[in-house]
Amino acid sequence: MEVIWNNEGLDPARFKRPVVTIGNFDGCHIGHQKIFERVKSHAARLDGVSVVYTFTPHPASVIKGVTPQLIFTVEEKIEAVRCLGMDYLVIAPFTREVADTDPEKFIRDTVVTRIGAQGVVVGHDFAFGRKAMGDIPFLKRVGAQMGFFVECVDPVKSDDAVISSSYIRKLILSGDVAGAGKLMKFPFRIHGPVVHGMSRGKGLGFPTANVRPDKELIPAYGVYAVYIYLRDRKLEGVVNIGNNPTFGDMGTSIEAFIFDLDEDIYGQELTVEFIEHVRGEIKFADKEYLIEQIGADCRAAREILKAKGTA
Repeated sequence: MEVIWNNEGLDPARFKRPVVTIGNFDGCHIGHQKIFERVKSHAARLDGVSVVYTFTPHPASVIKGVTPQLIFTVEEKIEAVRCLGMDYLVIAPFTREVADTDPEKFIRDTVVTRIGAQGVVVGHDFAFGRKAMGDIPFLKRVGAQMGFFVECVDPVKSDDAVISSSYIRKLILSGDVAGAGKLMKFPFRIHGPVVHGMSRGKGLGFPTANVRPDKELIPAYGVYAVYIYLRDRKLEGVVNIGNNPTFGDMGTSIEAFIFDLDEDIYGQELTVEFIEHVRGEIKFADKEYLIEQIGADCRAAREILKAKGTA
């Protein structure tokens, strides 16, 4: 897959009979994946290429002035789109000028003139341009005028809920990382350096790595079975998210206990992949009860990850 930044080099000569989809695609969940499959199917029928057109930063940060809690970093989005087999990913800057663009001008100047789209595939709730006037009826009308077909993909449901990035965020915020992971290309992850914390874990017999996360979206307080990616190694462990109520701490910490690892990793970058919620946050009467519970958490997490590995 080729990644194109900032619309540089967009030229219809570059794309062979392209079929395009436009959107944010945060999380690349199964609804997005259905759209991508339709794009690839049309591209194959035309002997053409598949193109994903997305934006950075997220439009909400420009339109509403609020940075949303994103599921994916830009790097994770690139990885997911690549894994889903798309040919091109265009990552365009989203500015106030873009937000105020007349939707017909965007379609004519970018989608038709600079990409040469033969077709456009979008989700059921698609809207773009000034005051979100570029809705699906509009897109079908200008498609007929400008010579490209339009397909609107029906929503994908799970347990009667329409799958969306907002729905995935709610699952993660509630602690249902397993449910969220089933609906995405890969489980929810955070990435960041190992920083110095309160250093209590070592004294309890469970030395932890305090992770400074790269995103604002953090699962609910509690303990999770996780995979840890450290350099080229995939390790197993548990992560506690919370404010350590047993010790009366303030503020949220993310502490990973990595199984069978005995080395200093301060300052190193690692990725935490959340597999399943083990339990909620508990305030223990004393340190001995806490140590006993951590041991039980580790045993539970090992069983969860063992089952995951044999599934």
